[in-house]
Amino acid sequence: MVKDVAMISKISGFCYGVQSAIDTARANATTNVYMYSDLVNNSTVMAQFRRQGFIVVENTNDIPAGATVILRAHGVPKAVYENLNKKGVTIIDCTCDKIKKIHEIVEEESANGKQVFIIGKKDHPEVVGICGWCSNATVLETKADLQNINWQAPICVVGQTTVKRDWWTTATAHILQHNPAADIRDTLCNVVTNKVAKAVEIARAANHVIVVGDKKSANSLEMYNTCAAICPNTVFVANLEEFLQFRHSGLNPESDIGLVGSASTPGETVEKIYDYLTFANFMASAKQEIDQHSDQYLQQLANQRESFIKDAVTDLYLQNQGGKRIRGTMIKLGELIAVGNNQNFLPIASAYEIFQTAILIHDDIIDRSATRRGKFTIHAKEGNPHFALSRAICIGDYGLFLANKIIANAPVSDATKVCIFRQFADVELTTLEGEILDVSLPYSPIPPTTPEYDNAVYQIYTSKTAWYTLAGPMMIGAICGNANDNLLKSLRDITLPLGIAFQIKDDLLGMYGATETLGKPATSDLEEKKQTILYGHACKHATPAQMQILDNLYGKQNATPQDLEDVRKIFTDTGARHFAEAEIRRLSNVSLELIAALQINDNCKSLLRGLVYYLIEREN
Repeated sequence: MVKDVAMISKISGFCYGVQSAIDTARANATTNVYMYSDLVNNSTVMAQFRRQGFIVVENTNDIPAGATVILRAHGVPKAVYENLNKKGVTIIDCTCDKIKKIHEIVEEESANGKQVFIIGKKDHPEVVGICGWCSNATVLETKADLQNINWQAPICVVGQTTVKRDWWTTATAHILQHNPAADIRDTLCNVVTNKVAKAVEIARAANHVIVVGDKKSANSLEMYNTCAAICPNTVFVANLEEFLQFRHSGLNPESDIGLVGSASTPGETVEKIYDYLTFANFMASAKQEIDQHSDQYLQQLANQRESFIKDAVTDLYLQNQGGKRIRGTMIKLGELIAVGNNQNFLPIASAYEIFQTAILIHDDIIDRSATRRGKFTIHAKEGNPHFALSRAICIGDYGLFLANKIIANAPVSDATKVCIFRQFADVELTTLEGEILDVSLPYSPIPPTTPEYDNAVYQIYTSKTAWYTLAGPMMIGAICGNANDNLLKSLRDITLPLGIAFQIKDDLLGMYGATETLGKPATSDLEEKKQTILYGHACKHATPAQMQILDNLYGKQNATPQDLEDVRKIFTDTGARHFAEAEIRRLSNVSLELIAALQINDNCKSLLRGLVYYLIEREN
């Protein structure tokens, strides 16, 4: 968790030269446009350009006569221009203005007979390009390169724009010591220098530093090396996906985290991680508050009861522990968006989480699940099956009614309480309607290859998940903050598609996840014969042989790991997995577009965007 998100650097995103190059290229995104080498040193950006249809080549011989070619931001040797002009191609020059100026300097000073020294990395494309504009350049990369220089000849010195300032200072001081008349041209980019300086400040204050950049980028590597020298817990990631791999494997949840992006990193990449961290911090805080409140309430209630009732409340208390508290967090976030602070959400959020636990107790009976949240389910703990089911149903009912009582005693006005109850009742009924559909669909005569099946599955997603996980609690929270109808509608419209994407992600995890991360057996969804768009899409595109396997295995009780692998393979080979992943992206983009249009403060927008990334990028 990020204890102080204000530590996250806001000096991030592309420098002017890189941004200008990208904007120019995007403005010329027509068919058969060539790029001579990578426009910028960022694999994510270049992958996007390739998907748009740009043809990236490394040799001018691969560019046909009369074509249009875009030259990279780092610049190219003069010979490249000459070769392209001979072909009669249209050149769109995206070379950074600062680098163009260096080309002009070295070309002129070389023609005047001066030795040209370039302080930088020999194999960096910017330096390669600079060398191509003069005939007598020497690259100074290390102290060894400062030896055996003819100090009597006139000298002109330039620097790679992203070279480390310390090395520039050391090298130029050595040159001036031996030749005070040397012409020193400070061509380093101040934007990069300022970014590194800000990164140093953050590294000194943080327990962990996340440097966002591409490993092919010199300024990204420089920023990483600089931060790592100050903060040993510094990691280098390209995007949110890489960050999450690190976060799940090595990030101390109590750490202060600094986040910095290099000059060649898209600002949206850094902001995406920032939004994720902002929401993760908000959710961690909400979970702590809700856990403390609900634990205290249920423990006190158990202590006030005797015998069997005390045991039942204790089991409800134990089953309520270990949840992520995403629904309670939605209530807190809804109130924050509506009123700008949090005053009334806590008892209502605790009640909603107890309601969630109660319906899970019933859901586990329906699904025949033996474990939940890493513990035995209530109905699986007793020896006598009928007694176990009866007791679990009673405890689930107890939790449902208890949630209503907690809301009834919440410290809000009677008018607000009526609105909360009305919304809560809608959520309860809608959720149960989704559950009825979910239970009934596997036994219905609706074939999974028909549009009617798809409509039923999406209705389940909407009613059973989207409403009770996101839209319902978010709106209840906003009602706590006296939100008007327009805001309630906007929050509903944002969260319903996201809730569907959340459930599709859950289906993917349920089919492809591992038992240790799911908190339930990996074969659970298979044995349950869970009705999903994965299953429907697979049935529509399966061969007769694949369909026979699905008929035999999907819904099989006591399925083996091999059974699961066989079904997974069919889901993958029929394109069902790819289709589900594309649906998640489509639906989450709908939510992100609506968030961008919502008239709320930037912090709440960041939290909403972070919610999207948190739900769709999760691994459990």
